[in-house]
Order: sequence, then structure tokens, then C-alpha cells
Amino acid sequence: MAATHIETERKYEGGAAETRLNPSGLPGVSGVVPAPDEELDAVYYDTADLRLLAHGTTLRKRAGGHDEGWHLKRGKGDDRREEIQLPTTDDDVVPEELHVRVKALARGKPLVPVLRMRTRREREHLVDGHGAAVAEIARDHVAAEILDAARPGGRRPAGRRRAGARGSGAAPGTGSAGEDVPGRIVSWAELEVELENGAEGAAAKSLLDAVEKQLASDGWQRSASASKTARVFADGHHTQATPRPPRAGSAGQVVHDRLVEQVRVLVATDPGVRLDEEEAVHDMRVAARRLRSLLRSYRRLFDRAVTDPVADELRWLGRVLGDARDHEVLAARLTGRADDLRLADATGATAADLADTGARIHATELRSYGLARAAALAELDKRRYYRLLDNLAAMAADPPLRARADHDARPELRRTLRREQRRLADRVAAARSAPVGPEGDAALHAARKAAKRARYAGETAQAFAPAAKRFAKRTKDVQRLLGEHQDAVVARSAVRRMAVEARAAGADSFAYGLLYAAEDRAAADSAARLPKAWKRAKAGKLTRV
Repeated sequence: MAATHIETERKYEGGAAETRLNPSGLPGVSGVVPAPDEELDAVYYDTADLRLLAHGTTLRKRAGGHDEGWHLKRGKGDDRREEIQLPTTDDDVVPEELHVRVKALARGKPLVPVLRMRTRREREHLVDGHGAAVAEIARDHVAAEILDAARPGGRRPAGRRRAGARGSGAAPGTGSAGEDVPGRIVSWAELEVELENGAEGAAAKSLLDAVEKQLASDGWQRSASASKTARVFADGHHTQATPRPPRAGSAGQVVHDRLVEQVRVLVATDPGVRLDEEEAVHDMRVAARRLRSLLRSYRRLFDRAVTDPVADELRWLGRVLGDARDHEVLAARLTGRADDLRLADATGATAADLADTGARIHATELRSYGLARAAALAELDKRRYYRLLDNLAAMAADPPLRARADHDARPELRRTLRREQRRLADRVAAARSAPVGPEGDAALHAARKAAKRARYAGETAQAFAPAAKRFAKRTKDVQRLLGEHQDAVVARSAVRRMAVEARAAGADSFAYGLLYAAEDRAAADSAARLPKAWKRAKAGKLTRV
């Protein structure tokens, strides 16, 4: 079973070898205590073209030290990194639990050994008044060897050219310094400061800042690379052309920020779906919908020859996940509905029948969820999905914006939100005039989708305008109400099918009838509440966006 924790650390280079910290100038520190030195030997795994590293992620198997084993690390910002650990294994095959966590980053490519790193670590602890360690100071003497599998014939990832890292060199006959060729040895010394026990917050930052101030007086500077692996593979790289970011304050900046954010969210949901974490399927589906809505609502800002095909693929991804999500929702909804009916006014045989029926539905829907999820995972392991992720990453790195995107944000955002509000108004009007029954249900579902798209458009603009935030909140209320209606309609249809199957099998279908009636009432109640919810939603003024 993997263990996960957040580590907070800073790396430094270039300072005096004999630096000693003065505890009197460090908040919460009473002394500096030596700790046993460690000899570490780690092999790092990545794709041949270093896709994990490009996403700020490292995967290694390390021998030696107090925490030997498999380590998966990824940046969390503000000196923080998430580390997932598994015990060491006898072979060199990446454990499946870690492999699935990086599939979206690796785009399905095999993980191979790309780097071997040997480190002699000299350690000491900063301790508080009770003698408990609050931070570890590690002086690392590193020798790293690039392995044969590292990018054979592949392109170099983007990075800055380092004019010969101090202390680095090449093994005879393995290539000159500054070349990332198999067999090259890179060596250097650095210093790490890591807080103990997951400490974070203002006090933790204050301690790190105080340590950094003392280190700076001895010539230590923050490392230019986020990790040792990044340092090795940054040597000798020429800077690649960086796309010009959208102008600050422009509509392009707003949609680009949202695009980058939601692409990151989508990729981050991938491991949860593969590991069957709670709500992970829902979260990935929502991220796909938000991205698709962004490309649709703000389509006038994008080159649609690029974005329309991606939007179509995002719709495909939503459908891939839809079946599993529907069964997941039905399992929870109908079980809860059966319990509510049983506890409300059912007694005797009826109560027992509801309990049995609820349990039977729950088991059936969970089996169906498992089958649908397996089918979805099969799609997530295909090239089509990885191509979509590649296209999204390319759009985030170099957004396909039209000249219109360079206009000031406010007028463009206002026009988009007004257009989405009118679209939603038309859908709500159609739903309210549609006859009760399948036609009305379909119209309400169309209104729900329009409300969701309007809400997402408001979310994109809300960092720029308070009115957009209120618009998003009010349309979210409409969306939730219509979502409850759609869930009731889907559940009602499912219960009808289950009742027919139960009757055909010679079973009593009375409890199914009670469930059907309850879902029918829920659908009618949601439809009846729409006028009031819509009146409140359309009252929002967009003139100040």
C-alpha cells in the first residue's frame, strides 16, 4: 500500500562546504544535532523522451537511506512536493500502483531507466526545545550517470542552457560536457533543507526564510533546477522558442489562463479514474466539459480549425466516461431513495421489500459500473485519448488565438456572457412551453446543458469581474435544479426497466412501483421550481463585466 505525504524543501548550490547554521537566529530551533550519513543509490525511470520530467515529476527506485524504496514525486508549488512511496521490490519493474499514476503524463509510452544517481549524504537535524527534529539539513555529493535508454534518437525537452554546472564533467569517451549522451557522468554538490513531519504554513516559511538568510551569507543560492534529475538533463540544452503569452488584460489572457488550469485538472484526474477513487470519473468528466465549454463559448477568440476538432474529442471523452458515471449515480440514488421510503412510512413486508430491492439495485448497478468503468479504462489506454492530451498540452503551451483575442477582456467577456444568457433564456422558454412528458423532459435537459455552459463561461470570466461570479452562481443554481430533474428522469426510466425484468423473472415488483412514483414526484417538483429559479438567475446584470 502506497504512503503519501507532502514534503517541503528548498535546494541550494554554490556555497561554502563548511557552512554551519546558528540556531539562535532560527525561529523554533534550539540546536543542531548530527544525524547518520547515508549512501544512496537510485535509478530514475521515465519515458525515453523524458515526459515525466517535462511535467515536473520524477519516479525512482532507491537503495540505502532511511526511506529506501520506490518514490514518485511531483511539484505542488511553494516549495512543496507530493511524494508517494512504496516498499522496495526484488525486480526493477515499476509497481503498477505507481505506473497508473503517470500513464497520462507518459502518454502510454513505456517507462525505462534513464538515470542512475549515487549520493553521499551528510545530515544534521535542527531540533526544538524538546529535542524533536523540525528540519533536516542534507549536504549531498552527487554523481549521476545518463543511461542508454534516455531519449535514443528522441528530441530534447525544453530547458535552459547551463554553461557547465560546477563540478560536472564527462567520463572519458562518453561525450563532452554539455551533451546529454548515455554514459556521461555529471557530479556536483548541493544542500537541501527539508521540514519534518509535513510542516507548512507561516511558521514553516519563516523557518525556511531564516535558514536561507544564513545560507546566503556563505554564498549559497537557490538551485536553478527543481530537482536533481532536472539539473542533469538541463545541462547543454538550448532554449527552445517560447510562445509569446497573451497580452495582460486581454481576452486572450483570460481564456488562456482557464485553458491551462483545466488541462492541468484533467490530467490530474487520470490516476484517480484508473485507481477507482471516489468521484474521480465525475471529476474527469467535469474537467472535459469545462474545457469543451471554454472552446465553444469563447470560440470567437480561437482558431476554430484547431479547437473544433479538440472540442469534438472532449465530447467523445465525456461519453466514454458517461456510462460508468450514470451507473455510479444510480447505485447511490436509488439505494438512498429506497432507504428514505422505508424509514418514512413503510412497515412490515413493505419495509423489508424496499430494503431487499434497494440492496439488489445497489449490487446490480455497482456491477454495471464496474463493467462500464473497465470499458472506459480500455479507451483511456488507447492512442486516441493520449492524442487528445497531447493536443490539449500543445494548445495550453501555444494557444491558437485569433487577433480578436488581443482585445481588452471586459468587452469581449461581456459579449460572451450576454450571448450565453440569451441562449439559456431561449432554452428555458422552450422547456417551459413544452408539453409534460418525453418532449418536455428533453427540453429541460437541453436547458440544463445550456445552464452548465453559461455557468462555465461565467467561471472563466469571474476572476476579471464580480458580476461574472454572480452570473456563474445563479446559473449554477439553475443547472443544479435541472440536473436533479434529469437524474430523476434517468432513475425513473431505470426503475421501470428493472420492474419489467423483475416481473418477467416472477419477482414482486411492488417496491419498484414505489421507487418509480418517488422519482416521478422528484422530476415534477424540479420542473415546478424552475420559474422561480430562472427569475432569480436572469435578474443578474452584466453591464459591469
